Amino acid sequence: MSGISIGKALDKAYAEYWEGGKNERVVFHHVQSINKKWRYDKPINEITTSTIDDYITELKQDGLKNSTINRRLSVLSKTIQWTHQHDLLTKLPYIPHLSEKGLGRIEWFTKEEELAILSLLTDMGQDYIYDYAIVSVDTGMKAGEVIKFDNTLVELPQKWKDGSSTHGIYIPDRKNGEPALIPITKRVEDILRVRSFDDHISKCKKYVKAWNKVRDELNLRSKCWHTWRHTTATRLRQKGCDIANIQAFMGHKSITTTLKYAKWDTELLVSSAGLLEDYQ
Repeated sequence: MSGISIGKALDKAYAEYWEGGKNERVVFHHVQSINKKWRYDKPINEITTSTIDDYITELKQDGLKNSTINRRLSVLSKTIQWTHQHDLLTKLPYIPHLSEKGLGRIEWFTKEEELAILSLLTDMGQDYIYDYAIVSVDTGMKAGEVIKFDNTLVELPQKWKDGSSTHGIYIPDRKNGEPALIPITKRVEDILRVRSFDDHISKCKKYVKAWNKVRDELNLRSKCWHTWRHTTATRLRQKGCDIANIQAFMGHKSITTTLKYAKWDTELLVSSAGLLEDYQ
């Protein structure tokens, strides 16, 4: 069994630790997900601390909560430990435990960071990522939704301030499981008239490599592609959009998720207090 594959190790660990137990079905789901990430016959000794860090980034980009990521990492860790205990692996990679405290820290891109990212992408000739980023931040779509939506522009009855028409796009299955018509900005409209999105930004290797280069050069490694989605909700909140409308725009199934974007907004809280001050 020298040079055991990740798939074989997962099968062995699953049979020894979880099969027949109360968490069998949940763990089996995680095993399948790990196997989907790394091909079944990939040698387990090729899984390093670096590849695990990249894996965590991808899971975050897919919108998984830290608690879910931790459960998956726990299965991976237990499997690697099984391999080590059976003298099939000499060096153990570091597997972190992500914070699950409270509602978690929200990270978003400032306008300055967005401009720096877009400028660097232009210099790199990465027009696809440039357009993907604008569509992501102006619609709040997850990375996977950008390659699924119907890019047929739907004219809406409302008008912009300059009298021009507004448009929307249909997403067949939002995060809440329901289809949605999302209004779009003018710059997204301009992009969709000439661009279609076929390659997943977080799964196509050439785009992952380019995006990671942008994060490295701009010192944004703590932020990932999913940060664009957080930025959408953050900007809506900063502009005074109420929580119910943010929930509808983002497709959050639970208002609890949306409320994360309200807890830190002291500027809006002060302005609210100012409304009460007017009654003194």
